[in-house]
Amino acid sequence: MDERTAAILEQLAKGRLPTIPPDVEYSEQLSRLTGYLDAIRGFALALGNGDLSKSIERCGVGPVAGSLKALHSSLKHLTWQTKQIAVGDFSQRVDFMGEFASAFNSMIEGLDESRTELEEAYSRMNDDMIELQRISAELKESEERFRLIAESVSDVIWTLDASMDRFTYVSPSIAALRGFTVEEAISETFALALTPESYVYVRDILMQKLAHYRESGDMECFSERIEVEQKCKDGRIIPVEVVISAITTADGQIKEFVGISRDITERKREEEKLKYSSTHDAMTGLYNRAFFDAELGRIAHGPLFPVSFIVADLDGLKRVNDTIGHNEGDQLIRGASDVLKMAFRGSDIVARTGGDEFLIILSMTDAELADKSIERIRRYQEQYNLNSGNLPVSISLGAATAHNADEIESAIKEADKRMYEDKVSRKQQRVG
Repeated sequence: MDERTAAILEQLAKGRLPTIPPDVEYSEQLSRLTGYLDAIRGFALALGNGDLSKSIERCGVGPVAGSLKALHSSLKHLTWQTKQIAVGDFSQRVDFMGEFASAFNSMIEGLDESRTELEEAYSRMNDDMIELQRISAELKESEERFRLIAESVSDVIWTLDASMDRFTYVSPSIAALRGFTVEEAISETFALALTPESYVYVRDILMQKLAHYRESGDMECFSERIEVEQKCKDGRIIPVEVVISAITTADGQIKEFVGISRDITERKREEEKLKYSSTHDAMTGLYNRAFFDAELGRIAHGPLFPVSFIVADLDGLKRVNDTIGHNEGDQLIRGASDVLKMAFRGSDIVARTGGDEFLIILSMTDAELADKSIERIRRYQEQYNLNSGNLPVSISLGAATAHNADEIESAIKEADKRMYEDKVSRKQQRVG
């Protein structure tokens, strides 16, 4: 596979849709793939925006297109049913959307019941005060029913006064989220419910939304999904995703804020794993080539010169793989990485850039200090070979220094040249 095709596949793996040059390898297949993905994306965006007029035909066939077609069909039918309900047909029921169907049907049943009750109450209002009291009681029962629903979900539902100071309601699921009882949570100020940094962040966002609302009257500006940190009763800090909206009075004044909080600890953990795996070599735990290249770009535009580079090449890996086995070869690679980890600070960039090749970036390090770093690697290599009991590690090394961005490429080439000179010299010494 040529480099351009690999680059296009990398773009596709990142969710981007690149233009496919006609002369690239597999251009026809890649063009069909990007066309298919673009059609799927366009149709999914249309569905997400509530546009049901889009056609799915360009998406072709397959499980993804089939799922979108099924969703499109369900939403169109649900839209038709909603219009029927709007004109008073409360016989409509949904039986194809799982839990939503139950909630939707319950809502229709409630609306149907409420309509009947209101019609009866209106006809008797002037004559029967007792009937009015009955309706009031039913409304209270309905309110309790919705409160029960709010208190049964795992996410925490809460309301906050317009001054952004005190909670006016917190659902019982706060106990699972942060370990507090409802009474303890309501007694907290909004500031204490968040870490100091998160409180300032949320407060600033809400102040901006308030200013925008007062200027434009746009209530939708309040609906925003943000990530904050909250302290639990046991002292742990957890990441929480919060969706905040607002309720207004009849004259447009902000009455209170309504929020839904969800623990995203597991999601953040998975995100960190993905981030780590994208920048680290799976076998050794060192940085990978992609991170190394990105770091070069950062250093080139930074104030960290002089920057020294050390090229390290593991000796004898092919011989070990061919004569003993790849498991032993992998053990040798891990041994070399252990030597390099011992020899450098956490702030230094040590990367595995090839099968047996490692590159080290030493910021604010001149040639003299780089030579001392090579001596340090030699000492730790000797120490490792004495104590590990594994295959002995032998590493060829070369260093060079760049004093500005223009010298980076030549410095790496020079370090590589010196590494090969070191490899030849030490091989001759062993033979002699």
